[in-house]
Amino acid sequence: MKNKYYLQRFILTIILFTFGMVLSGAFVNIYIWKLKSNFSLIVQYLISTYATVPFIFYICGYIGMRIDRISIYKIGIIFHALFYLFVLLLRENITDNLIITGILYGIAMGFYWFGYHILTIDYTEIGKREKFYATTSIIGAVSSMLGPLISGFIIHILPDLKGYYVIFAISSFLMLVSVGIVSPLKSTPIKKPYKIEDLIFTKNKKWFKTMIGYFFLSGKDAVSGFLISILVVKTTGSEFTFGKLAFLISFISVLTSYLLGKFSKLEMRSNYVLTGVIIYFLSVFILVYKINFHTLIIYSILASIAEILIRIPFSAYAMDLISLDANINERKMEYIVARDVPIAIGRITALIIFIIFLKYFNINAIKMILVLISTFPFAIYWAMYRFGKDVR
Repeated sequence: MKNKYYLQRFILTIILFTFGMVLSGAFVNIYIWKLKSNFSLIVQYLISTYATVPFIFYICGYIGMRIDRISIYKIGIIFHALFYLFVLLLRENITDNLIITGILYGIAMGFYWFGYHILTIDYTEIGKREKFYATTSIIGAVSSMLGPLISGFIIHILPDLKGYYVIFAISSFLMLVSVGIVSPLKSTPIKKPYKIEDLIFTKNKKWFKTMIGYFFLSGKDAVSGFLISILVVKTTGSEFTFGKLAFLISFISVLTSYLLGKFSKLEMRSNYVLTGVIIYFLSVFILVYKINFHTLIIYSILASIAEILIRIPFSAYAMDLISLDANINERKMEYIVARDVPIAIGRITALIIFIIFLKYFNINAIKMILVLISTFPFAIYWAMYRFGKDVR
């Protein structure tokens, strides 16, 4: 009963936090692009962010043995609020302070996502996590329907860059409100020696393949996460148009998440992933043919369907795999820290490859990197093949 109350409170916090994030998240990258029109600056900011996250995860794992894990989650939300306030303070000077800005965002991400994943293990049950992930995907998709549309409209009607400052301020406010909602939740510190080496250099084949899957999934996300939004704004010249496109693809995501959450079966996990992998791979070739607003729409719709089919089953599978450890209550934080190592390496590696492609292949670089990352999700199917039906 207590877990149900905690889960409901947790989901309510996710709703507020997610809406605050989607109001401003993609627009930070677009804002940097609008100031300098330079992909290298965005990559500099993102690498600073992603290089910081694993260190924060490691620190979180250590202090999580000694303090309430809810405190870690709250610290992450507070740092997100501080990040947007920092961007507000810097304004146009952000391009001169991208490394410190990226580090601050990395601290926020590290604390928040460590807390999020630990609470997910605490408040959800093995074999039933598709429903939770489907719920959070719907929350994210609905927020993404409304958030970018509202943000794009605000940016569109306000002169110069004032619209950006308004949405950054609103995001900070929503983050602080969500801290109040999660505050009543409690957890018990785990007091034991802190060890992650055996989970990083694991002999468990299932866990090893899962970490390889996370390496490639995070590499895809790192590039596609910012590149597509900038291509839309660059092609159309309008943040409001990006908001309208985000509304459309988020509606598709809501529908896909709902159907997957309602009809998904454990024995079909790897089949859902394979379907998503093939859809994503084929969708990229639409952009290889031509990059314009119409092809970006078609790609975005197909990619949003593929994303749900890949991410929800894989996330549920990975969390179930962690939960099967006989010492899960004592080692869950160490698993989350170990899991973030391939995620961080995957993100940074993909961004470095992106910059190398831009430098040496010029006009064809974007299409080439899109084709390359379209192959990454096949590693996720490989990770789940044979094991995806049953993690036991």
